[in-house]
Amino acid sequence: MTDYNPQELQKKYEEWCELHHKQLEAQQQFLKAEALQNELKDYYLNPQWMADREADLPIEYSGKEHSIFSEDALWSMLSDHDELARKWIRLGLDAIDKK
Repeated sequence: MTDYNPQELQKKYEEWCELHHKQLEAQQQFLKAEALQNELKDYYLNPQWMADREADLPIEYSGKEHSIFSEDALWSMLSDHDELARKWIRLGLDAIDKK
């Protein structure tokens, strides 16, 4: 028979609550990021993106990330999103399958 330590389990429960809250926030952030990505993808797939890029339009950006005129940056955004979505699906399925 397992001997449980209620105090330790209380700490674990509180940690779980904190992590669960962060997971819910991450879901909301994922949805917001997806909305931003959809707008960027629409622009990237529109002929205007290529025209703007070829016109070498001046654009201000923080330098923390690449310019939206970087073809690799937007392509990576699309593939990174898909990869992250697959990982979340797998995490969810793994969690359900362990029951």
